Amino acid sequence: MSMFLLGLLLFLLLQRCSSAATDAAATPSGSGFQRIYQTEQTLRNAKGKEMFGYLNLSADPCTDFYEYACGGWQAAATPQLQLEQRTDGDLLRLLEESAHREDSGVARQAKEFFKSCLVAQTQTQQSQQQFLSELIQQNGGFPAVPGSNWEVHHHDYDWLRVLGDLRHRFGLDILIGLRIGYNYANVHENSLYLSEPSTVIPRALCTHNRLDIRDMAYEPLERRVASELKAWLALDNEAAARLAADIVSFEHELCGGMQQDSEAPWDAERQLYAGNCTRKTLADFSKIYGLNLESYVTASYGQVIFKPVYMAAPKYYRQLQRTVAAHNASQVANYIMYRAVSALTFPLEDRPHLRRNECLGRIKRHLPTALGELYARQFASEDARKDLEALYGQLQDALKQSLSADWLEEGSRRVALRKLVDLKLHLPHYERPLAYKLQLERNNYWSNLRQLLGAVEAQQMGRLFEEELPAPSDPVEAYEARVRYRPVQRQIDMGLALLQAPFYDTHYGQSLRYATLGVAVARQMAAAFDDPHWSLDLLERDSWDGLTAWRYHDRSECFSRQVEEYLHANASATRRLIADSAALNVAFGAYLTWLGFQEPNNDFNRLAKETLPGLNYSNTALFFVAYAQQHCSREETRRWSSAQKMPQYSALQDHSWPRMAVNGPLRNLEEFAREFHCPMGSAMNPATKCQIY
Repeated sequence: MSMFLLGLLLFLLLQRCSSAATDAAATPSGSGFQRIYQTEQTLRNAKGKEMFGYLNLSADPCTDFYEYACGGWQAAATPQLQLEQRTDGDLLRLLEESAHREDSGVARQAKEFFKSCLVAQTQTQQSQQQFLSELIQQNGGFPAVPGSNWEVHHHDYDWLRVLGDLRHRFGLDILIGLRIGYNYANVHENSLYLSEPSTVIPRALCTHNRLDIRDMAYEPLERRVASELKAWLALDNEAAARLAADIVSFEHELCGGMQQDSEAPWDAERQLYAGNCTRKTLADFSKIYGLNLESYVTASYGQVIFKPVYMAAPKYYRQLQRTVAAHNASQVANYIMYRAVSALTFPLEDRPHLRRNECLGRIKRHLPTALGELYARQFASEDARKDLEALYGQLQDALKQSLSADWLEEGSRRVALRKLVDLKLHLPHYERPLAYKLQLERNNYWSNLRQLLGAVEAQQMGRLFEEELPAPSDPVEAYEARVRYRPVQRQIDMGLALLQAPFYDTHYGQSLRYATLGVAVARQMAAAFDDPHWSLDLLERDSWDGLTAWRYHDRSECFSRQVEEYLHANASATRRLIADSAALNVAFGAYLTWLGFQEPNNDFNRLAKETLPGLNYSNTALFFVAYAQQHCSREETRRWSSAQKMPQYSALQDHSWPRMAVNGPLRNLEEFAREFHCPMGSAMNPATKCQIY
């Protein structure tokens, strides 16, 4: 009997090991759940082999360093996307775990909601159909759908009230963008902004390259909308095609009033500096634009809002009024209800093997704090925080040296140094966030969704009444790879995902650490001293003296000329090149300082780890290669290899941003040219170099 038990135990042990090996094989190589079993040398060997595989040693680093560093890139995903994919894998495993004693109430709700999302069936499920039927009947009806109560509502249909109810109950962003951001006049309180909404038509077609609605570019979108209408509402082919054409055409008219630079998500900090909005009462704006915006906001909040609001998109609201006036109520209602249904249902591509990622995406949108808490508990060690704080201090010292440049007058220099001292690094932390008042059921996803969306929207809209210094509207969660400069809070917010491979690992050495983490943080630090943000206090844009301001703009022209060698004249590209160049200079300077502290102590063990096996580079050369490989892209590599080869950059070539993001900052750094022996006058070592910080 004992031999039988021993055999059974051995069998179970082998099964467990086999299962662990299978899980490891299915786990991305950079996952924090697997990497604990890998040795330091294994990781260093793997990283060296990975970086070597990306190189194109036949390319001349002094002509095109991007091609040299990234010409062998074959992966479908960029390094940033790889990091996101690995982070998503970690988040999925955390959500699938049973509730822990350490989990807060909101973390438990996220796990429960995730599980209900997984078991929800596809589009034909009866509970989904019931949910959609109630959604349509309770919100004015859907004229194109028989039996949807449109006949009851159409005589007194108030589309603005319907939109407000949809936002109040589900947080839907249809036809009207209602955002919360800082009050221009007093950043210690928030204000409402009337802005542009989201669109079905991609922004590239909506604003940047808006074509005639009859152009073939819109046909795939119409076909997709028609397919959705058939799947969700059981419309026949002809009715679905006709309604899809009407919906796309309606939105195409709205696109005529949208700004070309509105592709980026709403950014409260950017709005403070780039926006120039008028603030009035809702009653005033209702009269100006001929839209009952009071009704919309009152329905959105469930109460009357008396505080003045900002108008962030005047051209769009004029176009909205004209477009709605040119269509009958049924066409407006059809558009609204299509947008509502498409926002709440699962996508057409939904399949059982894709459902996990779809459900994760919904948790990210609605319960990001819960994911941040779970991720931070798994990955945020105290040692990592201390290391980051030390790195930040070194970057501050390097930027301080840059601010001593002779082009800054003494008064402006003192302002800048004081601002730098006040600028702090802020890492996500979670102290038992409060749970929502929900009654979640494992097998009733649609009820869970209805409850969750209402609770989340109530919390978001409640930010309008925050007192003291409002929190950022888009907090950086622990699982993110974002780094953001917060001018109001005077801090740099940083996610913890940047501490994970393939972005960085402590075993890779400090050269890679400064080239990846260091550059990412330094870029946001430098943003505090760019043209719009240079101020003694928020919105005092002219706080630097006139001579310093003139010198800054004069130096900016040098970067503008460099941009024109790569791309068409582009003010945003110039600002980005200035920021990237400053980040590279600051991070490299901080790395050289770190090296200087090691050499007097003869810490040969640490210095020996500043290179990687299989790569014949010095530590500083490895810094530049690691910097470049953050921008590798298979699309860019293929585009270059299929294009006509030219010996160096010229205005005749169609250059994209990834190539410029690498070559632009590096060609302005003398240390790079020296490291790779680039002759003066070569593409990567021009005689005239641009520098601000």
